[in-house]
Amino acid sequence: MVRAFFILVFLLIAGGFFYLNKSEDVKIKNKEKETYWFVLHRKSNTEEMFYGVPGDKLRSQLAREFKVKVGIPGQRPTPLPSLVGREYWNIIKKEPSFENLETAPYFLTLDIPAPSEPPFGPVPYTECDGMQCDWILPGAFGLHGTGGDITKISEENEGSSGCIRHSDEDITFLYNLLEPEKESIRYYVEDN
Repeated sequence: MVRAFFILVFLLIAGGFFYLNKSEDVKIKNKEKETYWFVLHRKSNTEEMFYGVPGDKLRSQLAREFKVKVGIPGQRPTPLPSLVGREYWNIIKKEPSFENLETAPYFLTLDIPAPSEPPFGPVPYTECDGMQCDWILPGAFGLHGTGGDITKISEENEGSSGCIRHSDEDITFLYNLLEPEKESIRYYVEDN
């Protein structure tokens, strides 16, 4: 009887340690790395930058909001990830672009498919009146400046060829802040 009691106590203690270790493993797995992440609102030409758990506004804080100019709706739109079976894009690279007045002073590249042949964007992508969109310009999609021409993000401006234009001050801030080569930076796009 005493022996059975000690075996029961031993099993309870061992089970308790096992439960605590599993509980710690679950906590570690559930703790996601906090980082910067973005939500672009295409129709309102606004972009929100959060810091926290990517994609989770409840576990993140709004760090900053930017006035931007997106691609021309119905012609050369900023692509929605959902239309190519994805949840978000990623900012994968940053580089100076001082020589290109269309994108100067900096360019942050998104991992949106950008082939060097027409339509220069995702295929199939039928957001343009049910037809395949044609972005007319080769090159990567991304976040960039205006080369000193602030009218490129004005209400009167038609829009870009799929990229997201920022004021030169804002793109410089993002270029200096973000480290896409060192961490994952998600970029969500919403059609609102």
